[in-house]
Amino acid sequence: MLRQSPTVLALGAAIVLAFVLLGQWAPEQNWASFEPFSVVPARLNPANVAFAGYAQALSPLFGHVFFHYGVPHLLMNGLAYVQAAPFVEQRIGGLRFLILFFVSALGGALAYVLINPNSETGAVGASGAICGVFAAYFLAVRPTPQAAIADPRIRNAMGSFLLVNVVLMALLPLPIAWQAHLGGFLAGGAIYPLLSPRRDRVGPWG
Repeated sequence: MLRQSPTVLALGAAIVLAFVLLGQWAPEQNWASFEPFSVVPARLNPANVAFAGYAQALSPLFGHVFFHYGVPHLLMNGLAYVQAAPFVEQRIGGLRFLILFFVSALGGALAYVLINPNSETGAVGASGAICGVFAAYFLAVRPTPQAAIADPRIRNAMGSFLLVNVVLMALLPLPIAWQAHLGGFLAGGAIYPLLSPRRDRVGPWG
């Protein structure tokens, strides 16, 4: 059984703490706290950017992972997070896990912006980052990413994951940023091989 690492627990606790302290269970009443950290493509359009400084510009690109639109949103992302994060962290270590998570978050935010460049609809939540963690998980269940990609079971699992979290989410009439799921998955899959995974452990699929 995989242990819950301090890094995974600390990041999860930070997300839950932000949820509680900022009243995210009632987002309509506490939208002012969401506003600076929501990824709104139109605001990040080069033609419209007018930020006071780098911190204000970067806040939504990374800070959106600490905001969830109500309890169901937090619970869904939390359940997905604990499924994949502990194993990935054990494969690459705590610091590299944080790099993976936030690079995936950035990839998800940028994909959402690039696909909807003029949208005024904001996006929050850690789902893009978690999709990146899942991409790393699929690549980590074999000693090398190349071995994982060569396994048809893993390729099928990755395809099924994308079918549900990208294609299905795009087709359903729900306020879900499937673009962030896609961008996060691609970013996580791209950065994982660069993070020098430990190759002395067998993945959970044997």
